[in-house]
Amino acid sequence: MIHPKVIFASTRPFSLTASVIPVIFGTILALQWTSIHWTTFLLTLFGAVFLQCGTNLVNDYFDHVKGADIPGSLSPSGVIDRKEMTPRQVYITGLIFFALSIIVGLILTALTGPVVLYFGIPSLLVGYFYTATRYALAYNGLGEIASGSTLGILAVVGSFYTQTLTLNTEIFLAAIPNALLVMAILHANNLRDFDTDKQIGKTTVAGLIGRKASRLEYYVLMLGAYVSLLALIFLDILPLWSLIAAITLPIALKGLKIAISTWDAKELNKALGLTALLHMAFGILLCVGTLTGILL
Repeated sequence: MIHPKVIFASTRPFSLTASVIPVIFGTILALQWTSIHWTTFLLTLFGAVFLQCGTNLVNDYFDHVKGADIPGSLSPSGVIDRKEMTPRQVYITGLIFFALSIIVGLILTALTGPVVLYFGIPSLLVGYFYTATRYALAYNGLGEIASGSTLGILAVVGSFYTQTLTLNTEIFLAAIPNALLVMAILHANNLRDFDTDKQIGKTTVAGLIGRKASRLEYYVLMLGAYVSLLALIFLDILPLWSLIAAITLPIALKGLKIAISTWDAKELNKALGLTALLHMAFGILLCVGTLTGILL
């Protein structure tokens, strides 16, 4: 029997803020129209977390099968390499988390209506086919778009919808900074694995556009989060208090400084860590600032 601590570690708990933050942010945005429905919020939160856990595990399985976790790849996957779980156990555990997310999704559908399926089904398909089959999104240059559209946009918009049962253009626009930083995490990962990805035949945006252009894209994604934040405040889509998220800029600049100065995988792994930290810090402060602005 697998120890619960091993299962917990296999979900990459440090990465789960990528699903938690957009759900909280989308729920906070809904406060402009309604009070929080806590049961719906908790179901949405657990559904998103279960979905990401399933995605992380299934991705680890297929990366292992495809040989992506070669020596020197610096992959976050570890339970298979340390023989704490077999590849089959990782895959089955991932499917169990997917099943839990489906159950939660069906409960949400019963509570809020079938529109929820338009957010849940694409996210589930993206999560599974991110690395599954030879047409895997992450192996064919679509990883960043897939993650940006699901964890970046749909998670925010879907969380807003489950509270208000309405949609508007402003909510999609409000999700842009989060989407850009989610994409930046994936792009930083691809910058780090630029050489090893080529060895296994994995096609990423970085590999397609080359080293110079991929560095430029990293700049656009990282700094674009701040530019879009300013635009959203200027357009009165987000309150002025949301600007507190801009104090994370030194983290972004530190990551950019590393990415522009080296192609050493270990150094770029530091940039990846900083990008993930930025997403978390920016997201938390954006939630705090937006909540403060709405309440005041």
